[in-house]
Amino acid sequence: MTIAEPDSATLDNTLDIKAAARLAQERVSHSDVPIPRDRRRDIPRPPGPSPLRAMRGMAAPGAAPAFMVDLERTYPVMAHMRLMGEHAYALTDPAVIVEVFIEHGRQTMKGRGLQGAKAVLGNGLLTSEGDVHLRNRRLVQPAFHRDRIAAYAADMVALAEAHEASWSEGRTLDMQADMAALTLAIVGRTLFGVDLRGDAREVGDALEALLSGMGTRLLLGPQVLRIPTPARRRALEASARMDAMVQRIIDEHRDMGDNGDMLSMLLAAQEDGIGLDDAQVRDEAMTLVMAGHETTAMTLTWTWLLLSQHPERAEWLHDELDAVLAGRTPTMEDMASLPRTRAVIAEAIRLYPPAWIQGRRLLADVEVAGWTVPAGALTFASQFALHRSPRWWESSLAFRPQRWIDADGAFSEDAPGQPRGAWFPFGWGNRRCIGEQFAWTEATLVLASLAQRWAPELVPGTDIQPMPAVTLRTRAGMPMVLRRR
Repeated sequence: MTIAEPDSATLDNTLDIKAAARLAQERVSHSDVPIPRDRRRDIPRPPGPSPLRAMRGMAAPGAAPAFMVDLERTYPVMAHMRLMGEHAYALTDPAVIVEVFIEHGRQTMKGRGLQGAKAVLGNGLLTSEGDVHLRNRRLVQPAFHRDRIAAYAADMVALAEAHEASWSEGRTLDMQADMAALTLAIVGRTLFGVDLRGDAREVGDALEALLSGMGTRLLLGPQVLRIPTPARRRALEASARMDAMVQRIIDEHRDMGDNGDMLSMLLAAQEDGIGLDDAQVRDEAMTLVMAGHETTAMTLTWTWLLLSQHPERAEWLHDELDAVLAGRTPTMEDMASLPRTRAVIAEAIRLYPPAWIQGRRLLADVEVAGWTVPAGALTFASQFALHRSPRWWESSLAFRPQRWIDADGAFSEDAPGQPRGAWFPFGWGNRRCIGEQFAWTEATLVLASLAQRWAPELVPGTDIQPMPAVTLRTRAGMPMVLRRR
């Protein structure tokens, strides 16, 4: 099924910036549970950076990842700071992260960044709380069961091979945009039963505006959405366009019955005799469009960069693909026979985690590492910092996919020899990513499909800088030259 073009009236509505701003603010203002604030004055706080240093580290364009690394090096357990008038705690020790995010996970709610992300995502799985989150997670969970993912695998590979038809020797392309177009097509086919390939450019432009326009400013709180800037206007326009696209998908599904895809499940879902209303279906659909393709697109983008920079590791990967696949199409059954492919992806995620920071607000006082962290306090931990820490990783900045291969030559999905909490690419606790296995499968099969025949090279002289947005992206794309092996 393809998506119909919007009529002129619909398009005019998508560009109603005032209406988009009102809708964004309504979404941000909604909360499933009361939001506490830490106003305690009677307790000691651990040391940390000054308010000015914290603001610069979190708000300056592109500065946040390096600031996270600096916090982890300077304050090896926990650091306290003030951000936009609130108390915030950076958790920099794996044991502390586990204690707060897992052992006390039921005493937390989402952090300030995800509250701000409601402006676009609404009240979907990524942003909802309490009973709403538990109910909707149960409704969506069947779409990510192992047998469903196995059924998706053939579509993932078929779309990768169809996408490959646009590749040609010597062509220069933006790998970041190219992988986003491919993963958007995969999400459209597998989770929504629609063909989004014709919409890739428009959706890609909209997502670029959304992700760059909201980015790390959301870490400072949803109030930044009220500040009139050109980036805010572009983000609101993009949000309206995405709303219109998702609504068209939903409308076209209503009379189609159950196609076996996730959107069919949502439309048919009932719990205690009550189905999801239109707004809830839209929010879950938007969340899965955004999270379901952007994270894997960036995983693959960073993977191609690292393989280009380390030809000996690329050869190590190619040897496996040649031996196992010998030019044929990979299948779900090949996953266990591709440990090097999976290791390359894991190492790319370690160095450039798409989900680069995770935050929680405490709902109750928590005693951790000898300090009382009060109810209402913001806590956060950075995958980018912990995954690169020399305290927990040998040759922490080196691209060494072999570290993920055990003594028997098998891929180990848990970091070998690392303490629990030093590796959390898909989050921790009751908010761990529901699409984790979907993402592993997609990234592995797409890389296996394309890397059999291609070894893209970074355009010489290109300076690639990570740019933290909702995901860890690049500042100006990823220009690469396509080279056949």
